[in-house]
Amino acid sequence: MSTRNIRPSYTWEQAIEILRSDPKHRELIFDAYLTEDLGDNCRRFSASHEFHESLDLLNRHMPGFKTVLDIPGGNGIATVAFAKAGYDVTAVEPDRSSQVGSGAIAFNLNREGLRAVIVNAFGEALPFADARFDVVYVRQGLHHASHLTRMISELSRVLAPGGLLLAAREHVVDDYGKSLRRFLDSQVDHQLYGGENAFTLTDYRNAFSNAGLVTVVELSPYASPINMYPNDQTSLRHKILNSREGKILRLFMSANLVARIGWWRLAARKVPGRLFSFLLRKPI
Repeated sequence: MSTRNIRPSYTWEQAIEILRSDPKHRELIFDAYLTEDLGDNCRRFSASHEFHESLDLLNRHMPGFKTVLDIPGGNGIATVAFAKAGYDVTAVEPDRSSQVGSGAIAFNLNREGLRAVIVNAFGEALPFADARFDVVYVRQGLHHASHLTRMISELSRVLAPGGLLLAAREHVVDDYGKSLRRFLDSQVDHQLYGGENAFTLTDYRNAFSNAGLVTVVELSPYASPINMYPNDQTSLRHKILNSREGKILRLFMSANLVARIGWWRLAARKVPGRLFSFLLRKPI
């Protein structure tokens, strides 16, 4: 399967600098926690419904966990959030840059007076002993794997028996032809650096199974605040009710019924690149 359809012209850091400089992409950069204000990115993510729902989900299924592997660490938003919450965090990030890589993670940790281990590596070859972590947290990272099965096998290897892998907000497509092309064509960052990708649900599930992981929860689009961001239930309800179709339906139906119909329609759409999240356990 092909994971790239264009030759990259810029690095990831250069692509973000270009998007930051263009006012029409301001909202995209803000929602992606990629603004130049590294501290604000971390503060907003730590306070987000998405992070708190992720933390609640992990604690419900593994109360008392202590060690967390955050991969890819990116600019440090999740590493800082877990460290502030009192966990022993290790961040893995191959990019060393000061804006979108391990340099940014170090800056954010120092600014907050927090500690975490930062390692420059790729998910397909992790430099850790077996059974090292209670939790592996992957936010929007599996779909960037150069070899999905190998990466998930490595994540499983470093999980302690009984440990949890939370793969949050992974892009899903229906096939590696038209569906993947439609998704990649819609990603403005991909046009610059060529690094976006997505897999089918079948391939994600098979990779988890091949790594010996057992599914605890599979969250479909709009099933959780984790997948809804930058929206939430309130903002989505507002958009449904104030859409053209919503306004027409409200002439004949109650707002609650219109909202339920709109929610069902959103959940049923098979948009290329739609977001799924997966919570998996390594058997004891």
